[in-house]
Amino acid sequence: MHISIADWYQTNSSHSPPILNEAVMADDKLLSATSRLSCSDRSEPAPAIFALVIGINKYMHPGVPVLQAAKGDADAFKAFLVNKLQVPKQNIISLRDEEATRNKIIGGFHQLRDNTDIKKDEAAIVIYYAGHGSRIAKPKEWGDDWITLDDQIEILCPSDIWTPNPNANGEDVIIEGISDRSISVMLNQISSEKGDNITLILDCCFSAGINRNDKVENQTSEDNLYLVRYMPNPPNVTHLSANCDQDIWSQYTRSVAVPQGLSGKYHASHVLLAACGRQQLAHEGRITRRGVFTNALLEILNNSNLEDLTYTSLMHKLQLPKYISRKQVPHCEGQHVNRRLFNRNASGADRSFLLAKKDEDDSIKLQAGTAQGITVDTTFTAHTTNLMIGSNTNRGHLIATSVDAFESRLKIAEGSTLSDLPRSFYCRIKQLAQPKLSIYSNDRIWLESVFSSEQQGSLSVTISDTSEEANLEMIIEKGKVLLYQNNPLITPHIGRNIPTRSIDMTEHSVLRNVARAALHFSYHLNRTGDETRNVSMELMKLRAEHTRDYDLVHKPDSVNLLENDPVTIVVDETERFGMKISNHSDIPLYPYLFYFDPSDFAIIEWFSPPFVVVIRAFTLTIGYGEGGAPPWQFLLRVGDTKDVGFFKLFLTTRATNLSSIAQDSPFDAKSSRTDGDGIQVAPDRDT
Repeated sequence: MHISIADWYQTNSSHSPPILNEAVMADDKLLSATSRLSCSDRSEPAPAIFALVIGINKYMHPGVPVLQAAKGDADAFKAFLVNKLQVPKQNIISLRDEEATRNKIIGGFHQLRDNTDIKKDEAAIVIYYAGHGSRIAKPKEWGDDWITLDDQIEILCPSDIWTPNPNANGEDVIIEGISDRSISVMLNQISSEKGDNITLILDCCFSAGINRNDKVENQTSEDNLYLVRYMPNPPNVTHLSANCDQDIWSQYTRSVAVPQGLSGKYHASHVLLAACGRQQLAHEGRITRRGVFTNALLEILNNSNLEDLTYTSLMHKLQLPKYISRKQVPHCEGQHVNRRLFNRNASGADRSFLLAKKDEDDSIKLQAGTAQGITVDTTFTAHTTNLMIGSNTNRGHLIATSVDAFESRLKIAEGSTLSDLPRSFYCRIKQLAQPKLSIYSNDRIWLESVFSSEQQGSLSVTISDTSEEANLEMIIEKGKVLLYQNNPLITPHIGRNIPTRSIDMTEHSVLRNVARAALHFSYHLNRTGDETRNVSMELMKLRAEHTRDYDLVHKPDSVNLLENDPVTIVVDETERFGMKISNHSDIPLYPYLFYFDPSDFAIIEWFSPPFVVVIRAFTLTIGYGEGGAPPWQFLLRVGDTKDVGFFKLFLTTRATNLSSIAQDSPFDAKSSRTDGDGIQVAPDRDT
C-alpha cells in the first residue's frame, strides 16, 4: 500500500476572525408552543427525551460572585422541554442553587446512566448547565493521562464549590469543581449504556488565564449592562487535586481513549453547544436577567420547526446582540453535529450545503471562498435548509461574482429568480467554473445519451474522442459499464481500473454521480495554495497501553513514516496509526486533514480543528493525545495486494468550515468510513 502526500494549502487573509455561529435573523414560520419534535422523513417516531437541567445563581462560598440569570435560564429551558417538546416532568432532573451541589450534579449524571426507562439508542438525553465556569491548573500527577494544550483544565462550578466538607477522618476538605475529565468520563458512561444521542448545553465561561486579580479593562456603558459568568479561584487554590473523582475514572474501562476536555469535533458520545470559546466569557444581561446565549438559543428553539433544524443550522440562525457577538462566539462541536436536534433516527444535514445570507441591501454573501474551492463564475442552487429531503427543492440559481479566501459574493443568475428564501439559506455547487472532466466511451452514442448537452454543461463534463485524452473512461461490455481513470499520480501504483460494484449501462443517474464525484475528487486533490515550508507532518505507528486509571490510550511507537514519499505500508489489521502536525512559524494556522481514496473517489475528513484559538508554533496530534480524532487503520480487501491513497493537509489563517470538501463514495450506500469501534478505516478495494 502506497501513501502519497499532496501539497498543503494555505489561505492568507486580512479579515478579522469569523463569527463562527454566523448569526443572522431567520424568517422561519412561527409554530405553536405545543409543537412536538417529530421525524418527517422517517417512519420511526421521535425519541423520548430525558434531561438534567442545572441553574445556579447563588453559591455557598462568600467569595463566589452571585449571578442573576442562571437559575431563570434553567427554568426557561425546562419550560421549553415541557411545553414545546412535551417532555414529561418526571423525565427531567432539576437542580437549582443550593440543590445543585457537587454530589447531586454527579448523581444526576449517574441517574441518567442507570435509568432503566432510558432504552439504548431509543431515547435522547439533554444536559443543560447555566452558572459559573472556570479553568484551573491540571495536576502534575496526571501527566500524559490527560493531555491539554496549555496544562489548564475546564471545570463546572457546583453551588458548594470551595466550601469545606469533613472527610471520614473529621478533617475539612475543600469541595472542588467538576473537571472536564470527570464530565467526559460520565458522558462516555452514559453513551455506553444509553447510546450517543446526547446533547450537552453549557452557558458558562471557560476562560483561560483568569486569576483572582483579573478585571475587565476599559469598561464602557454597554459593558455595564452585562455580567460575566466566570469565577476566580481562591488564592490558596492553584490546581485541582490529583485524586479528585478518581472513583469515577477507576470504575470505567474503555476500549479507546476517553476524549480530552468537554469540546472537540470528534467526540462521539455527545454534541456540545457552548456559549463561548475556551478563551472567552459568557455574558448575562443585568436588565433582562437572561443569559445572552440561552436567550438567543431559546428564541430559535421556541419559534422554529424543530423537524427542520440540525445542530449546525441552529447555530447558523443564532443571533447575539451585536456588541456581545464581538466578545462571545457560541460554537457547536462533536461528531454528530449534522444530526437533527435530539434525533438520531432522521436523516441529518448534507455537508455539501454551504451557508449563505442576504444582507440588508439584499446582496448575498456565501460563507465559503477559495479555501473551499470556490472560484468566480461558480454556479449554485439555493435551498431553505441543509437537509437532503424531498421538500428542500431548488429555489433559484446563483453565480459567484467575487471570491476571497473565506467568503464569496453571489448574484442571481441570468434568467433565474429566488423564491421564498429566508435571510439565512443554503447553497450547493451546481457547476464549477473550471476545470472540466473529460470522459471517453467505446459507445459514443450511448455516452451522449447519459450526458446530454445540458447535462455536460451542468456537470462540467466534456466527451473525449480518444481514451488517451480522457480523465475517465466508461467502457461497455455485455451491458455493463467498466470504469477506468487516467491519472499519473495513481496509475503507476494500482493501474487504471476503478473497482466498483457492477453498474448496468441503464443506470444513468449512478454514472452521472460517478462523474460528479470524480471531478470533485480530482479538483480538490490537485488544487494548491501558497506553499508553506514551516509546517511538518509525521505519520507514526501507535501502540496501545493502559493508564493507571485503566483507560486504553494510544502512543507513538515508530519513526516518522513520511520520510520517504510515497510511503509503503505493509498491512497489519492490528496496527493503528496517528499523525503529528507541527507549525514551526509564528503564524496562527488552522489545520484540516483529509484522506483521498482514488479507488472509489471518497474523501474522508480525518481531522478539522474545533472552533478554538489555534496557537502559534503548535504541535497537534491526530489519532492519539489531545487531538481527539480516532486512530487510522489500513486494510485491504481479501485477494488484494496493494492500494494507494493520499493524505492532504489544508492550512488556513482563519477558522473556517471545509467539510464540503469531504464526500462519500458514489458506489457505496454506506455514509460512514469507520469500523464498529469508531476507528477510521482506509479503503479496501479490488485492483
